Order: sequence, then C-alpha cells, then structure tokens
Amino acid sequence: MDLQEVLDTREGPIAERWAQQHIERSRVMLFHTVKRSRELPPPSAESWLGKLDTLTTPFETSQQVRVFAQVAAENLQEVNNTLKKRLPLYSLYSMIRAAMESASLGLWILDGKNEQIAASRTLRIYRQNIESDRTLWKTVVGRNSGRHAQLSDFAEACHLNLKGIHPTDFEKAVKSTDVIAAVDRNHPSQSSDFDVFTGLEVWRLCSAVTHANQVSLINIMERHPEGALGESVTRTSRLSFVASFYSTALFRTKTLLDSFEQRSEPKALPARN
Repeated sequence: MDLQEVLDTREGPIAERWAQQHIERSRVMLFHTVKRSRELPPPSAESWLGKLDTLTTPFETSQQVRVFAQVAAENLQEVNNTLKKRLPLYSLYSMIRAAMESASLGLWILDGKNEQIAASRTLRIYRQNIESDRTLWKTVVGRNSGRHAQLSDFAEACHLNLKGIHPTDFEKAVKSTDVIAAVDRNHPSQSSDFDVFTGLEVWRLCSAVTHANQVSLINIMERHPEGALGESVTRTSRLSFVASFYSTALFRTKTLLDSFEQRSEPKALPARN
C-alpha cells in the first residue's frame, strides 16, 4: 500500500450502506418524535410535573421542556429532509448539536430526583435566558427592556421559596457540557441500536465542525486525494458519522418525550440518584 492510499480516508461502501440503512430505520422514530413533540398534553395537576409547574410559575417547567423537545425534533426533521437529497459538508452538524443540547437540557430538568431540585434547574436556566435576552436587547435595540429586572426578580423569588435548595444555587451557571455529561450518566449510551455515541461525544464532535476546527476536521471528515502528496484534496462528511450522530440525538429526544409523558401522569415515580 502506497502513501497515497494511506491518506485516502473514505469510509467505503460497506460503512455507507450501513449508514443509509440506519438513516432509513431512524425515519419511523423521527416521524413519531416530531408528532409527539407537537402534541404534548398539559401535565395533570396531580402529577410530578404538574406539581413542579406550581413551584416555577410563571416560568412553568412543562412549557420550557416542551420548547426544548420541539427545538430538538424540528432540527432533526431538517437533518432528515436534507439527507433525502444530499450530504452537505458542514451544515448538518450544527443542527444535530442543537438537538442534542436541547434534548439534554430538558432531560436534565426531568431527571431531578425531586421537584425542588428540578425547579431550581428550571429557574437557573430562566435566569440565564433573561440575561441573554438583556444582552440581545442591548445589541439590537441599544437599551434594556423594562421586563428584564421584573422577570429576574420573579425568578429569584421563586427560587428562594424552594425547600432544601441553597439560595446561591440560583446564580450557578448551567453549562451545556456539564448538563449533557450528567444526562449521559442517567441514560447510558448504546441502550438501543439508535443510541450509538454518548451525548457528550456527539456534542463535542459536532461542535468541532460547527466551530470549523481544522485540526479536528482531519479526523472527522473523509479525505479524497486528488493528486500527489501535498497537492489538493477534497473532504466530505462521513455518512456513518452523520447517521450515528443523528440517531443518537434522535433517541435522546425520544427519551425526553418519554420522560415528559411519564412525569405528566398523576402518579409518583421513583426518584433518580
């Protein structure tokens, strides 16, 4: 084998056939996931999630989680729509990354071992959202909205009323990597054929492409040599990587929907560790 063959990192027809079949198998789950994300019922007032909503009003947890589920499902729907036509070089990774992050944030809330912890997580996310919107207003409008201080005060007051939660927890940053890693521990990967990678692996790999990390792209993308060593090359996405990242994010979104529906039922669920 010469050096030129070594530098050719295309995955080959066997891997590509597996990826195409994997994407096709994922489409049934995607159809139901998108439909469910748009039709999530309000939680029963007597359910775990219904009681949680009363702790976070006017920032109902169920509404926040519903938005997380819809953002994840819609991004994955666009990934599927694109894959029916072509395999772009870069664009799908950012949508998969967004889906993984949104689904993980929703699960992180619902994985709380009690309503007080889950409420704290909801309110901490809202605090960050308020600050992000404050920055957005300053950037676009050039001033603050009068609502920001009011919303922040409401959120902090709700957090102060929580039992067993330290008041300073309200200021703790909610970091995507920490959240996704925590969800990975509660929902280990490879629990199904669709759950190929850990959530953190998908998020970091897709982030590398989203941020155009040329060092990482060498390992993530295929390399098609077009000339002698040192001459031009073409890079393409690995279909098997895209299929695996996509199905892992899809399975996490399905898991979020399962958890939402279970937490919305009027019965107690065993606490998570």
